[in-house]
Amino acid sequence: MTLPRSLTSFLLASLLLVPTAHASQPSLWQFADDADFRRGNLDGLALHPTLGLTAAPKLTRLDVDAEFIHCWLRDGQKLWLGTGLNGKLFKVENGIVNEVLKVDSPLIASLASDGKGGVYVGLVGTGEILHVDAAGKKETFVKLTDVQHIWALQLRGQVLYAGTGPGGKVFAVDVATKTANLFAETTADHVLALLWDGEALLAGTSDPALLLRIDGEKSVRALAAFPGVEVRSLARSGKTIYAAVNGGQTAVPLASLKPTPDRPGTGTAAKAPGANKSGKDAAAKGKGAVWKRTPDGLVSRVLVSPEGMLSEVGVVGKQVVAGAARGGRVVLGDELGDVQSLFDVKEEEILGLEVGAKGVQTLFTGKSAAVYIVGEQLADAVFTTDVLQETGTAVWGRIDAIGEGTLEVETRSGFSELPNDTWSPWQPLRAIQSQSGQSQSPPANSLQVRVKLASVGARLQELKVFRQVANRPPVLSKIDSTWNKGKGTVSLSWVADDADGDTLGFVVQYRPRGGKQWLLLHDRLYDKKTMDLSPTDMPDGWYELRVEATDLPSNGPKNAKAVARISKPFLVDRGRPEVVAEVKGHTVHGMAIDAISRITRVDISVDGEPPMLAAAVDGLFDQPSEAFELDLPESAFRGAHTLLLQVTDEAGNTGALRLPIGP
Repeated sequence: MTLPRSLTSFLLASLLLVPTAHASQPSLWQFADDADFRRGNLDGLALHPTLGLTAAPKLTRLDVDAEFIHCWLRDGQKLWLGTGLNGKLFKVENGIVNEVLKVDSPLIASLASDGKGGVYVGLVGTGEILHVDAAGKKETFVKLTDVQHIWALQLRGQVLYAGTGPGGKVFAVDVATKTANLFAETTADHVLALLWDGEALLAGTSDPALLLRIDGEKSVRALAAFPGVEVRSLARSGKTIYAAVNGGQTAVPLASLKPTPDRPGTGTAAKAPGANKSGKDAAAKGKGAVWKRTPDGLVSRVLVSPEGMLSEVGVVGKQVVAGAARGGRVVLGDELGDVQSLFDVKEEEILGLEVGAKGVQTLFTGKSAAVYIVGEQLADAVFTTDVLQETGTAVWGRIDAIGEGTLEVETRSGFSELPNDTWSPWQPLRAIQSQSGQSQSPPANSLQVRVKLASVGARLQELKVFRQVANRPPVLSKIDSTWNKGKGTVSLSWVADDADGDTLGFVVQYRPRGGKQWLLLHDRLYDKKTMDLSPTDMPDGWYELRVEATDLPSNGPKNAKAVARISKPFLVDRGRPEVVAEVKGHTVHGMAIDAISRITRVDISVDGEPPMLAAAVDGLFDQPSEAFELDLPESAFRGAHTLLLQVTDEAGNTGALRLPIGP
């Protein structure tokens, strides 16, 4: 709606007096640091907290028919996998995954090599340790008493050590005789990790999270206590010990989980992006950190995982790596305290990793189970933002991809929370200059941007996405008027809102009912939603009010939107009605007259007694002039009396007449 020409000059002048809002100005989505880039899909990418995104090694995926991989064991060129929630043992050789056996337990929690091509298998819920030989033949190796879960296994010579729970005990099992003896008791509920440091057995526990040293039978000494719930895994580099410590979701509740009929995340489609820039909130929650204990006994935190709880920890030179349970990523910490995110697999959880001399070489996942082999070639590196949403339909503008090498940018847009067939196809930018361009996606309320690192050594350090929401007109939903009898004024109010959050101004006009010309009630753009009209504004009569709401203060004359609404007719009536009357016989006859509004009632009292309501001669008080009558009681004619007549009009004004009667 266009503003009236007669109002243009004073409305423009009023802009100087009204603060300008920014709601309709171009806005910016910016990806500038690691926290920003994590709110996206890092396909084939490594993310450094300050250097941005670079290509990561290529991954080869091997599907595993299970919900998650809880433990793994490397034996030469062969991999053993222990899974849940239907406990299964798998063997991976030459890129082929074979199921070896299924156990009567929801979870295989631990594995240890027998040194002969076979494996020891620790179960959850049964307290059993199985032995599976190189040919796949299974036997119950030992069943531990007063134990439910075998969380960790460590073979040293002819002794197999078992970390268990609940009760937090470590057992020593003689391999030759298959006899088990209590080796150590801890103050924790569960022993989740065991590690031989060359001199003694180290244990990581749950509730509390402790690092323990077991020097001999029943000789337990605490090396560190960590803030958190569990020590999920241990690793060492020389005499320095590293621990993956979690403070939220832990391994222990896995013991009580039940198998599900279908594995989550088993499809081939990529992970659906989130509906906003809040990160992958559907992934496993919790906090994870890696701590280290140096030979001098000092304990310090190496990194805090930005990707939630951690699974397995490993050491590569001066860097520490760990699998993270949010976003399907691996975190890498260096001696400077920087934490990188590596890879971005479609499964949400990295539950294990294998570290070699050159770095991470194998990943093990959950939701669902898969093995990823890390190759030496670089992957096709593509960063895809989560769905970026606006409150209204937006026009997409300039996009700047800042970094090194060749960066190819595409966009697509739509109106649904997640991309589907109704979205526009991916389209490249219309080039403006190197690494910058104009989005060609049609206006919508949702946008996705993807950037391909298309050359060797390419790096994406910053991404800027400009957009502007199409200006929407205000909503003017109601106009109310109230006659204030005591003050003789009319109070006007209206309800107006703007979906873009723009500052609104108002043009308030009136006219007599049935008139053609609107008259202005103020001399500048009005900035309130209420107004009181005094007698000088309007003479008595019936009026209509027109309120126009405009977002001109926030948008300027070219882009401003306005809407107008006309109120119901309202009455301005300050005059008292007049009344004349006489008594004929025993009846009062009279006439009530008002200049503007209808007469609503006539009250007559005798000598101040409670009033009696007179009746309209035509049967209804519905006119500005009404004849009325009232039969008086007999008592009114015994002696002299005074009648008080009060006439009320539609505006609540009253006129009065005193009428003496009697001798």
